[in-house]
Amino acid sequence: MIFYSSGVSPRRAPVLLAGATCLAWLALTTGYGAAAAGSEVDLGGEPLPGKASTSPETPTALAPGLWRTSLGPSFPQYFSYERRINGSRVHIGVLGAPQGDSSDGIRVLAGVATEGSSDLTSCGEEYDSADTGIPHAVLGARVVVGGEDGSTGEACRDAGTVQIEVNRGYGSPTTDLPYVIKVVEEAPSSGPGDAEPDDAPAYDRPDAGKAESLEGTASFDTAPELDAQDGPVTVSTTITEGTEQLWRLPLTWGDLPVVRVDVPAAKGKDEDTFAYSGPNLTLHLIDPLRGRLVHADPAAEDSSTGSYLAEAEDRDPTVLVGSGFPVRQVDERLPGDYWVSLAVSPAPEGRKPVDVPVTVTVAVDHETGGAPTYDGVVVSQDKENSLEGYSPERPFLVGENTFAAVASGSPIGDDGWFTTRHWAGVGLAAASVACLGAGLLRLRAASSSSRPRR
Repeated sequence: MIFYSSGVSPRRAPVLLAGATCLAWLALTTGYGAAAAGSEVDLGGEPLPGKASTSPETPTALAPGLWRTSLGPSFPQYFSYERRINGSRVHIGVLGAPQGDSSDGIRVLAGVATEGSSDLTSCGEEYDSADTGIPHAVLGARVVVGGEDGSTGEACRDAGTVQIEVNRGYGSPTTDLPYVIKVVEEAPSSGPGDAEPDDAPAYDRPDAGKAESLEGTASFDTAPELDAQDGPVTVSTTITEGTEQLWRLPLTWGDLPVVRVDVPAAKGKDEDTFAYSGPNLTLHLIDPLRGRLVHADPAAEDSSTGSYLAEAEDRDPTVLVGSGFPVRQVDERLPGDYWVSLAVSPAPEGRKPVDVPVTVTVAVDHETGGAPTYDGVVVSQDKENSLEGYSPERPFLVGENTFAAVASGSPIGDDGWFTTRHWAGVGLAAASVACLGAGLLRLRAASSSSRPRR
C-alpha cells in the first residue's frame, strides 16, 4: 500500500512532480542564460579543449576556429598552431571582456623558430588597452603571420609551427579576463598591386537619415545586422550606463566602414544631473578576427568619444565619428562580419544608471579592385596532398577541414548548429513548454477539486 503525506492526493502527485521537474529544468537552463548575461558581453566561441598552458615549453595546440577561455592577471598563456596550408597567412586574434574596474589590456604575440637561433623570430604583436572611464568595454588585438615583406615574411610563411603568447599587456588587472582566441588560415595569393597601407583613410562623414528603432545586443552571435552596402543606414536606441551594445556589419573587399553616433542633449530629469558633466561614450569597430579598431580624422575635429550632456550655448551637440580601415590585404583586414561597438561609462556609486538615447548611422565607401587573386589549388604544409574543400572563392580555413568565403565564420567540429550554447537554448524552450503544460494541468486539477460533489 502507498501512502501520500501532507494531504496530497494520488491524483495531484504527478502534477506536483511535473511542477518540480519544471522548476529544476528552469534552474538549469536559465542558469546558463544568467551566466551569459552576468559576463556583460557574450564573446561567443566554443570552450577551449583542455586547459590553456602557462608554460612556453608546453603550449596548448590550437585548431582553426574561435575558442573561449579565461586569462589570469599574472601569467601569460601559450599556444601553438600547426600550419595546414603551405605558404599561407595565419591570422590570430584575441578579444577580452574585462570584469573589473581597474586598468586592463590584452596583448597577442606570434613567432616562429628559425634554424641557428634560440630565440623566436617575431611575426607580429598587438596590444589593446581599456578606455579611460569605460573599463568594461571589450578589448581586441590581432596579428598576421606571413604578411610581412622580406626575409622575416618568408620565415613566418615557411614555418610549420606558429608559437602564440597571450598576456594582459601593460595594464594592472586584478580579475580574470574572459576572452576568445581566433585562428584563420588564408590561402596563398597574389595581391592587387603595390598599394601602401592606409593608416589614416579619408572618409566622408555620413548624414543621419530617418531612424528605425533597433537595439544592439551584448552578444557577438546575436548582434542585429546593419546592411549599408546600398547606402547609409540609421537606427536609434537607448544604451544604459555601464553597458555595451553591438551591431553586425558585413563587409567585402574594398569596403571602408564609417560610423556616426548622434547623442541628443539631456532633457527632463537628466538635464540638471548632466548640466556640467555626464556619461562618456566610446565608439569602435571589431573586425572578423576580433581586433578592435577605430580611426577619427583630427583635421575634421572628429572624435570617437563624447559625453551625454545638457544643452548649453557654448557647447556643440555630441557627435561621435569613426571609420575602420580599408578591407584590403595590404591593410591586413579581411572580408566578413565586422561589429559596431558602442559603450557608455558606468554610473557613479549611489546613482541609478540612466538610459542614454543615441542615433547610429553606418555608411560603407567602396573601392574597386581590392580583392587578391588566390591560387587555384593549395597543398598541405608537407606538400604531399591538395586540400579538399578549398577553392579560390573559399580561401579561408575557418574550422578544421572547413573553408569559407569570408573570415568571420567559425564552425567547430561536426555538430554544426547544435553547439553547447544552442543546446542550452533548446533546453530553455523545452522547459518553457513543459512549464506551460504543467501549469495547465494544475489549473485543471484545481478546477476539478473546487467543484461541488454531487
